[in-house]
Amino acid sequence: MEQPPHFGGNAGEPVSQVDPDDLKAIWTFMEDSPANAAFATGVGLLQRVCKPGADIEALSYRAMMLNVLTRHAGEQLAPWSEDGRLDDQVFRAAARIQMKWMGVGIVRQGLPFDVNEFVRLCGQQT
Repeated sequence: MEQPPHFGGNAGEPVSQVDPDDLKAIWTFMEDSPANAAFATGVGLLQRVCKPGADIEALSYRAMMLNVLTRHAGEQLAPWSEDGRLDDQVFRAAARIQMKWMGVGIVRQGLPFDVNEFVRLCGQQT
């Protein structure tokens, strides 16, 4: 059986924390792009919207997890969202929450981070 392409870290390992501004930049780029652009976005293009040296794999993974959360538990993020735009507190929480890489064929219950802790972090003022 052929192994799928490797992306990011190994299953179960921690995902690096990232700069919340870079995460917001990627999120905004994806939100403002036409629907099909998400499939054509390459690492080089994402590097252009982030600060030099940004961990694009960790940023992309965290943005993907945030996307899943907003689509399936958006009501929990409602206090930090206005007109479909997320507050900076959400990006700070998504950038620093402890998260693990998922792996192909590994069954898990829920997201690879503690959603309750994520909501708590959103509520913290910095």
